[in-house]
Amino acid sequence: MVSIDLLAQTVSNGVLLGGIYALAALGLSLIFGIMDVVNLAHGHLLMLGGYVAIVLFTMAGLSPLVGMLAAMLVLFVIGIVLQRALLERVVDEGIEQPILVLFGVALVFQNLGQHFLGSDAQSTELTLGIGGIDLGPVLLSPSRTVTFVVAVLLVVLTWLFLEYTSTGHAIRATSQNRAAARYVGIDTDRIYMLTMGVGAALAGAAGSLLSMLFPIDPYVGWSYLLKSFAVVVLGGVGSIIGTLVGGVILGTAENVTALFLGGSYRDVMTFTIFLLVLLLKPEGLFGTGGGGE
Repeated sequence: MVSIDLLAQTVSNGVLLGGIYALAALGLSLIFGIMDVVNLAHGHLLMLGGYVAIVLFTMAGLSPLVGMLAAMLVLFVIGIVLQRALLERVVDEGIEQPILVLFGVALVFQNLGQHFLGSDAQSTELTLGIGGIDLGPVLLSPSRTVTFVVAVLLVVLTWLFLEYTSTGHAIRATSQNRAAARYVGIDTDRIYMLTMGVGAALAGAAGSLLSMLFPIDPYVGWSYLLKSFAVVVLGGVGSIIGTLVGGVILGTAENVTALFLGGSYRDVMTFTIFLLVLLLKPEGLFGTGGGGE
């Protein structure tokens, strides 16, 4: 029988993990909400971000938090290149063409990761030199707490950027009506390029943070793509608050499922939540249909 203390610890770990899931999903939601593009390469962008942190950690001895900043920069550039070189040519040709292009990109990234870094799972380690936070029956590990705080901070900074900067206002206007945005002088091609870059950078940050908690291999992209989809559907496209809530719900549900049924059922729970929300509340808990709340 599972004790109350163990259940409380499991739930708390799930909440902390959910912050990273929210960060991962935010990039996916941003790209879809503004560009109407389903980014099937999103999980593999996350995987690349994890590998950037891993390479800098193993070869240069850099903190994975520094690696996260590097991953965000690298993935921002990759996102811009993907938009300018590939998506710009097909983004106005319906939903199918971008999906096919990004599916191909995902396969390319997966094979590049396998070729250059091997199939073995790798990870980083965040060394802080401090003990966990004791909350009675719950002990919050330093690494999980820091990754949660960093993830939530990045989500909040993204919201502030969208809400209070002129570029953020242009992004939101483009998401609501691209033709009208062009009419008032907004360079929507530049907005799409920036959106893809920011979305990829957020995925890279999430991958770096996840590398501190779980091993990364070339094949994790599909799993994290599904998790990101589940969070977006659960919280609602365009809702940053919904993304945070959805991430926490998914992280908690996964951890509790693993406690009672085993770790192999994590993705089963993810897929179950994804399908149930699509069937029962397809607009999500906080769906706005817009570009950012």
